Amino acid sequence: MVYGGKPSAGCKNCRQRKIKCDERKPACTQCTNTGRVCPGYAHLFDLVLRDETESVSRKVQRGKRGGLKAVAEAPRTAGQSSGGQQPRGTVPPTSNSAIATTASSGLFLPRSFQDPPEQQAVNSFFTTYILIPRHPYSRRGYLDCLLPLYQNTRHDSLLSLATTAIALAVQGASPKMRHYRDISPSYFGKALVKTSRAIRDPVESVKDETLMAILLLSFYERVLAVAEAKQASGVHDTGAVAVVRHRGKENGKSELSARLLLAVQTQVVEHCIQTSAPFGKISADLDSLRPNTFDNAASRLTSLSASVSDLLAFANPILRNRNEFPSREQLNTIIDYATKVESQLSTWPDCVIDEWWWKPSHTFDDLPSHERKLFVYNRRVDIYHDIWVASVWNSYRSAVLMIQYTVLQALGMLNLPPLSAEATRIVSSINKVQEIVDDICGTVPFNLGTKTFGGPSDRKEVRYPDDGTTKPSNDYRRSAAGLGGWFLAEPLKTAAHAISLREGQQEWILRQIERIQRIYTIKNPIENPTSSMPTPSCPGGRG
Repeated sequence: MVYGGKPSAGCKNCRQRKIKCDERKPACTQCTNTGRVCPGYAHLFDLVLRDETESVSRKVQRGKRGGLKAVAEAPRTAGQSSGGQQPRGTVPPTSNSAIATTASSGLFLPRSFQDPPEQQAVNSFFTTYILIPRHPYSRRGYLDCLLPLYQNTRHDSLLSLATTAIALAVQGASPKMRHYRDISPSYFGKALVKTSRAIRDPVESVKDETLMAILLLSFYERVLAVAEAKQASGVHDTGAVAVVRHRGKENGKSELSARLLLAVQTQVVEHCIQTSAPFGKISADLDSLRPNTFDNAASRLTSLSASVSDLLAFANPILRNRNEFPSREQLNTIIDYATKVESQLSTWPDCVIDEWWWKPSHTFDDLPSHERKLFVYNRRVDIYHDIWVASVWNSYRSAVLMIQYTVLQALGMLNLPPLSAEATRIVSSINKVQEIVDDICGTVPFNLGTKTFGGPSDRKEVRYPDDGTTKPSNDYRRSAAGLGGWFLAEPLKTAAHAISLREGQQEWILRQIERIQRIYTIKNPIENPTSSMPTPSCPGGRG
């Protein structure tokens, strides 16, 4: 990670003196009181996407040393000589247009195992993550927008550098490609420098390619945050919002531009929910910029989920204040607020088409009981239209769980009579949590199959569920192998915080998180799952 902390918005004098700036205009109080000339404040773009050259350089040098050592120690293939190696840190002058044309024909594979790691990583990245069919109503991300933009850029462009950085980071999850992650900081650093220049350019700052590159840098940040069991800073999400606001009407000039805007909104909403940050004002701004014609089930979920982040931003500081116990009035306000948000979110499944609803599968019934329990909870195996549809459903479920957790925390702090309406609400919320967690557990076999290691590549020996009539398609297998664990990490983390689950279910969920850790060589993304969730008194138990 190169993020060095929250950027200061103060004037240059205060930042150099390392004192707090009140940011008054036209001159701050600190400068006025000391007779200094206040130099003013940095531009918004400078704050959210500042040049982190010094921090990046240190990371790059360490990455280069590690990457060069790993590459040097890697076995050479027949016909590869040391004299024919490309200099490290440079992509061969291959046309992105030629690469994209090969990709769109379905033949996007390394031309030769003599290709440098950068080229092999980009090839594998497109094959595994980009060139897989998906249901059009599930589109709210940005990866499916990458190919048409990538094919029109130079190999040394900002977008190309950002693509190479994330490709190396993601493909580095494979056991035989660990050294890729050591090379990726070099490209990330170069992309940061070019981003800083692009957002200052009146032409480059409004291009789709620039916004796509910033989204890829955010993707890179999230991948490394998960790999290191840290919380992503969200600095690039903030930068993407700033660029979207700057673009204004350019966000609606084409369907691709509108999809990028939706991707920004989705990403920021998810980050706000994870960090309990408010999103109301940002949501209103982005909704006003998005064309009304671009709407689907996934985008509707994004708009509805924004209210969940606002709920958490309001409730969590009250519920988690160790110095002051909430008043009864505050707790009731939180419960009423949560009930309103829950009512709004509950309308989303009504807009889901029949094709999106899951179906039961009996694929793993033939496995011995002890082996089946490693991959399946309570014999629940659900299959979906594709991996992205399953992911959208789990985003909905995670939002529902966050609402129910908030209700349970607030109710648990009230001194409730056993037969009161509030006590009945506790039982109802716990039952709802159990139902939602069961649904999330039912997606684990669909996302992971029987895979236990091997990184993002598909392995023939891994079994995936089917409908009993047709075998899992190659597209589904590739998407599950590459994306299944990434899509499951946050929903499982959210589910692991649930209280009063069936005996052994939380332990099973934690084992699945450990399985994702082994597959993608990442650290365990959750520790002490119940430490931050106070247990409410539950008259009568769960029903």
